Amino acid sequence: MEFTALFLAIAIAMLAAWRGPRQVAIGLFALILVACVATFLHHATDRLTLSF
Repeated sequence: MEFTALFLAIAIAMLAAWRGPRQVAIGLFALILVACVATFLHHATDRLTLSF
């Protein structure tokens, strides 16, 4: 679910970069970058239960 939200946010940021003011696009990009890093760290720290 969070990946869908990130994808939609990136699409909105691309539309803002295409049509809107530059500061809005840069702000959205920075916000999405922080959200992507937070999502990565959330999933990268999960413990994997492997059984061989």
